[in-house]
Amino acid sequence: MEKPVRIIENEKIRTFNDKVKNGLEHALNFMLGTNEEGKVQISHFEPFLMPIEAYIGAYKKQSVLIRIYSDKDYSGELYWFFELKTAVILGGLLRMVPITSLEEKLAKGEFDAVDQDAFGEVGNQLSGILDRAFRTLTKKNIHLRMDFNKVIYPSASIGVQSFQRTEEYVVLLATVTIPKHGGQKLTLLLPRSLYEVMLNLEVSLQGIDPKNVLVYSPDESMRENIQKSLNSRYTKVWVFDQADDLLPALDKPRLSAVGFDFKKLSFPLQLQDQILLKRLASNRALGKLPYFLTWEGATEAEVDEVKKLGLSGATSGNFAANFPLWCSSFTQDPSKKSSP
Repeated sequence: MEKPVRIIENEKIRTFNDKVKNGLEHALNFMLGTNEEGKVQISHFEPFLMPIEAYIGAYKKQSVLIRIYSDKDYSGELYWFFELKTAVILGGLLRMVPITSLEEKLAKGEFDAVDQDAFGEVGNQLSGILDRAFRTLTKKNIHLRMDFNKVIYPSASIGVQSFQRTEEYVVLLATVTIPKHGGQKLTLLLPRSLYEVMLNLEVSLQGIDPKNVLVYSPDESMRENIQKSLNSRYTKVWVFDQADDLLPALDKPRLSAVGFDFKKLSFPLQLQDQILLKRLASNRALGKLPYFLTWEGATEAEVDEVKKLGLSGATSGNFAANFPLWCSSFTQDPSKKSSP
């Protein structure tokens, strides 16, 4: 299992994280009606990247989970973990529970139906703030809706299998400090692709320099599936819907492999296809790289015809079934290779 790795912060990441943090902090204090003396404070979000399994395996404090569904410009799930103590305190402050009664609840570890409903309201308000913050800070049409099932974690009903695990998560870790109650951890988990879409950047990881893979396919679902299957902390897949757009990217550093999914080629080759294939064959950068070039229903006779143009990487292999496995041999993390 991959270990947590720190995301290298730049000005855009820092600004975004701090504005989200400030928005949540302001909303909490407005909602709770705190004065300057009783102000709730949230520390700077420290960003990490890790699989959800790593987070669930490492974080064992009693917590409550707010699951957030995202749709419109991005479909996926976000996860928000609040320590149980934080949930009880925030819900109690919202209901203006006397400090002595609140301390009794904390001592007993209670989280009864009234506490749950009160914290559910806090979570609903904060999710609304998060929704507005994401849209106003990034100009993306992302819509969030909250699901709070009132279960205390760790729980048999909140195992790894209940989370989406198609990619690693950006983990924004902070401390929420509530006067007279100290500080507790607050953790927001966002899919890496959502974080990168919102900030319009590729996150850089401390100590990791990923390899690049270029993929051309006119099929949008193919491009998305290839990215999901190959993107990792060690590999970055760049997709193109026009082969001409891929050519300038052949000068990218740490470029490891290239894939061409032409979908359909008619034989004898049409003039425009012949010109494009000859351009690929004459490209010096491509001549030095491993590449996988195929099309829908490719036959061995057709492959031989394309190879005569100088494209030795032409193959009759199915792109969806064969390219990810073929590519993995050029992008595998060296530390994972088995010893001879």
